[in-house]
Amino acid sequence: MANRRSSKTLGVGLEILAKIWRLRLVLLLVIPYLVLSGWLFTASRHADVRPGEVFMVPDHPLWEKPSEEHRFGTTGTGADLYELSRIAMANSVAVAVVSSGAGVALTLLVVMLFAFDVGENRFRLLKVTSRAGFLLPSFMVIVILAGGAGGSLVLAMIAMTLAIALALAPVTARWFEEGEEGPDILAGYALGLTRQEIVRSRIVPVVIRRLLGVFARMIPVLVMAEMSLSFLGFTGEHISVGVMVAYGRDLIIEAPWMALYPGMMATIVVAVLSLLGALAAGVLRTGRYPRFL
Repeated sequence: MANRRSSKTLGVGLEILAKIWRLRLVLLLVIPYLVLSGWLFTASRHADVRPGEVFMVPDHPLWEKPSEEHRFGTTGTGADLYELSRIAMANSVAVAVVSSGAGVALTLLVVMLFAFDVGENRFRLLKVTSRAGFLLPSFMVIVILAGGAGGSLVLAMIAMTLAIALALAPVTARWFEEGEEGPDILAGYALGLTRQEIVRSRIVPVVIRRLLGVFARMIPVLVMAEMSLSFLGFTGEHISVGVMVAYGRDLIIEAPWMALYPGMMATIVVAVLSLLGALAAGVLRTGRYPRFL
């Protein structure tokens, strides 16, 4: 009995190691994501950061130019601009992650409602609905109307989530259709598996891998969308890089670092997220790194 138990335990351990080895490239990409997240989300956060109060210019401004003590300089109230930029960038990334994840999850949920139906036209209604691209601007109208009332970050996130689901649903449906035409599917039918078992065990995992790649690719896009909406004042009174650039624009002569340095940080972070997203999408789709890496 002892030998049987030890051999079973060894078999499970080897199976786990084999799965980790197959996912080694994905796990390796997690490291830079963790480093970037740790740098952004470990900023010394204030209890209540209101841009209107932080970036107000008193009669005797306390701002300082960038120096060794203050890398990005300070605001008119004496707040460290580097820490504020990290907080603002972390907020933008958090909004992008939540919106992208919600959009991908909503897409998978909607497509799965049709995936188990029998028939070639099971995704017809979904495709017809998704062709209504003229509905996309209506989501932004909601955001703009909310902006006129002072802005709403929740409405902006809902609009981005719905836009992702509307655009991604037909693509995901096509992945399901393509997945049912592979040789593995024919082999599954030959082994006596039902269609539900094949979809659940052989097609859904592949689609989820691709959607994870889409999730990674969408994050930098949504970061830029959030910064653009916050720059225009459509996301309410919360600290964001777009808000910082909007406030700094009026002080470009007296204190140019107020707009330039947060913008430079955002450019670098978005570039890094774009590169990591492209690598993650490539690995999850093909199982290997792009050749240039």
